[in-house]
Amino acid sequence: MKRNIITFFALAAAFALTGADSSRAALRVATASTYPPYEFINEKGQLDGFDKELMEAIGARIGETVEWLDTGHYDMVIPSLVTGRADVIAAGMSATPIRARRVLFTVPYVPTMAAFVTAPNVKVERLEDLRGLRGAVPVGTTQDVFLTPKAESLGFSIKTFAKIEECVWDIVTGRTDFTLMDVPVAEKIMELPAFKDKIVRGYTFRLTGAGKALAVNLGNTELKARLDGAIEAMEADGSLDALRAKWGLGRK
Repeated sequence: MKRNIITFFALAAAFALTGADSSRAALRVATASTYPPYEFINEKGQLDGFDKELMEAIGARIGETVEWLDTGHYDMVIPSLVTGRADVIAAGMSATPIRARRVLFTVPYVPTMAAFVTAPNVKVERLEDLRGLRGAVPVGTTQDVFLTPKAESLGFSIKTFAKIEECVWDIVTGRTDFTLMDVPVAEKIMELPAFKDKIVRGYTFRLTGAGKALAVNLGNTELKARLDGAIEAMEADGSLDALRAKWGLGRK
């Protein structure tokens, strides 16, 4: 009987260890499904977009199953990574120096080009045109980091929302004059029936020298190297360019 009990606990321990390993078999990827065409919820209620297809393709190349964590809020993707809930961020994230203090970025896969989106009666053709206007940006984004510190010196007001659609709704309902977003996002948003012909695109510029990249935890150079290798291989064989073209994104 004693021997059977020992055997039972040994098997239970082995099963527990196996279960622990299998629970980490998938590459956990954090995103926020509020930024089309990078990531969004499609008409079937499923996560969709460029980053989803990119990560699925990378997973296949490096032999990893991808498990998605949709935080729903852009400012929660980095906390999800650094607290251990995720292994990778794939969220249309620009690899800025400030973010690089908290996460380790891969090689970039697209540039960060930004455009002002305004009410039809508002013209923004340069930053100085923002004086006296009311702006809104998604909290924690590159656009927030870029614009908010300039509000006082350029003479405009700024507020933040959780999602880019909320910023646009504020324009449509007359409470805000402008927002700033990535060019591919602007093109996608302006096609939506709720916003079509109710907003216009203005001043377009390269927001930062840092392109869009995946992110892993600081010090996780092994995973970064694997992701870099897959991105570079997709660049070399043309599959990354085809994916960018499919989703209306520019080259690096």
